[in-house]
Amino acid sequence: MTDHPPEGAPLGPILCAGTNLKIAARATGRLYDRALAPHDLNTMQYAILSNLARAGRMASMALADRLSIERTALYRALAVLERRGLVQAEPGRGRERILSLTPAGLDLRTRAQADWAATQEAFVAGFGPDWPAFQAMLARARALSDSLSDPEGDAE
Repeated sequence: MTDHPPEGAPLGPILCAGTNLKIAARATGRLYDRALAPHDLNTMQYAILSNLARAGRMASMALADRLSIERTALYRALAVLERRGLVQAEPGRGRERILSLTPAGLDLRTRAQADWAATQEAFVAGFGPDWPAFQAMLARARALSDSLSDPEGDAE
């Protein structure tokens, strides 16, 4: 005898915080990816273009830290953007690369920004007055995850 529910029976809510956050992140990512698809961009590529547009120039490791992604994932996304002539990289210290947008990259980011902004506005409006509290909870989740994953308790 098993303690599994009968086939087709409702399973109840997913209790795992990690699973819930990943499900929400994938759904949200798909929403933004659809908005950016006419520009042949995905959410990560747009985030790279936007951060470089704001910074002007940025070290690749600083960008990886800002976006909280592994350097290898950043380098894969950058390779596509560089091949398309949207981002340029110059040597920095050691193996560091200093990134900036090309004129074509700045132009594409500017054109894509309207579709991103419309999606952002609709998403934020869906939360109504709860949006600032939701942003604060996400920041707490990131900080808590960082502190729990740092065995020495030295997370920033």
